[in-house]
Amino acid sequence: MSDPIIKLAEPYFDFMAQRFPVMCASDEFHFIPRAQNAKHYYDRLDNLEADAISETITRLQHFQKEFYQQTHRETDLENLIDLQMLMASVAGVLIALDKNRIWRSNPLFYLKIAFIGLDHALSKPASDSKEHTHRVLSRLCAVPGLLHQGIKNISRMPETFFRAAVEMVNDCRQYLHEILTSRTDPDSRNLSGRMTDGIENAGVALDQFKAFLLAATPIPDRRLGVQSFESSLKEHFLSIRDVDEIFQIAVEEWHHDLEQLQKLRLKIDPEKSWQELYHAFHPSDIEKMDTFSLYRREIDNMINFFGRHGVVTGDLNASLEFSETPTYLKSVRSAASFSAAFSDDDREKSIFYITPNLSRKTDKISESRLKHRLHREYKFLTAHETVPGHHFLDTVRRRLDNPIRRQIESPLFYEGWAFYAETLLTDFQYVNHPIEFLVDYKRRLWRSARCQIDVGLPSGFLNHEKAVTLLSTIGFSETEAIRQINRFQLNPGYQLCYSLGHYEIKQLKKGYESRMGTEQFHKNLLNGGELPFHLIEKRFKALENARKESK
Repeated sequence: MSDPIIKLAEPYFDFMAQRFPVMCASDEFHFIPRAQNAKHYYDRLDNLEADAISETITRLQHFQKEFYQQTHRETDLENLIDLQMLMASVAGVLIALDKNRIWRSNPLFYLKIAFIGLDHALSKPASDSKEHTHRVLSRLCAVPGLLHQGIKNISRMPETFFRAAVEMVNDCRQYLHEILTSRTDPDSRNLSGRMTDGIENAGVALDQFKAFLLAATPIPDRRLGVQSFESSLKEHFLSIRDVDEIFQIAVEEWHHDLEQLQKLRLKIDPEKSWQELYHAFHPSDIEKMDTFSLYRREIDNMINFFGRHGVVTGDLNASLEFSETPTYLKSVRSAASFSAAFSDDDREKSIFYITPNLSRKTDKISESRLKHRLHREYKFLTAHETVPGHHFLDTVRRRLDNPIRRQIESPLFYEGWAFYAETLLTDFQYVNHPIEFLVDYKRRLWRSARCQIDVGLPSGFLNHEKAVTLLSTIGFSETEAIRQINRFQLNPGYQLCYSLGHYEIKQLKKGYESRMGTEQFHKNLLNGGELPFHLIEKRFKALENARKESK
């Protein structure tokens, strides 16, 4: 990349790191760049005062204008791609803060920043115990102020956000208790008084935040505007597909997946529905192994298998930890999820979170269903979250030489690759039993339904009744289907990333795998960064032309 672009990019990333150190250091906030200098601010929480947000929006608009003006001075493809990535990154932040104004409506925004930030202060590598102590106490003492900002800022609250926030407040309370009772570090005696005071103050602030939530009148979950949805699609994801084309892609995938499920049903047991076959499938491992041992074994198997086939490289096991989902995240994370390492410090690991047990209020039937699903889908969940999915992709991104592409993720590429990673289990014959194929296609069907709902509701291609029917077909109750639909609509554009991203990768594969070879196709795809797919195709064409000219 050229010096002028470096000079434009560095102030942007530095600004984001200083303003939003928690969000930059976490992959929970898909619209924020992974600005690496946030590692210098583990003693700060993000500033969400209304005046600070307004100032941030103005500064981001200035960056966006600078990036756009630079595009007229560039002719080099790679430099133009870098500028497109920078403009898309700024657009994602502006859509969240200025257009959707999530800081005005989402109480989870404040809870996540406060407690992910506290978790980072506690767990990220530190130069010494003095630095560790300083940043933990600093962020702990900042929690009340951040939650108070939320009370001042939130003017309306959709029902889904309200319910999730009340539950998360209770989990955060429990997390504070865990911090206080689990401290074993050498300086815990000196810290005990200050930690106790800080935790008590944070607990009081949580109580005040909960009282604010309970006193509010949540508004019904409603369809978000088409404008926000289309802005995310075009400006942030840089997709060149029209909404009707994306919807049709999802519909065609839905019918194909249903057809495959029916064929598998006839092959396995014609007397049962594919839904019955799915729920009746209990791998023998479910009784023989605990969930953590099962997943630890599986990731070893996948690293070895896909390493032999040239899909993945590097010491992926050493940089990954397994952990139960932290208490404060249990109500907002899925039962299996991935949390990427942030810095280039070898002491910092990425984490594969698993929730083997739900909340204390959950009945034994629900606990059993969760365990069965985790064991039934363990191969696909491992592939999606770790190798060759998110963990491998993130490892490649963080090692890129290009600092712009190293610090920017694309939700469309990120989730599309993870979905594609699951399909590699079939493509490479890692799974080879009909019942495993059935589990695979059931997961694909779920993704195509989510894409249809995400695109169809705001664009008018789908009504609410049809959306419920789609999820009911997959096996969700009407109540659960409605809950999911409401949740999807509060984050417009994200659910389509799985199916559309997977589709785009498959289209590139059809066009270039035979010319590059499978191994080189994957390398060329990933080593360019998480780019918009039409720009990836331009890179591929340029690589081919360069190869021909070199002969």
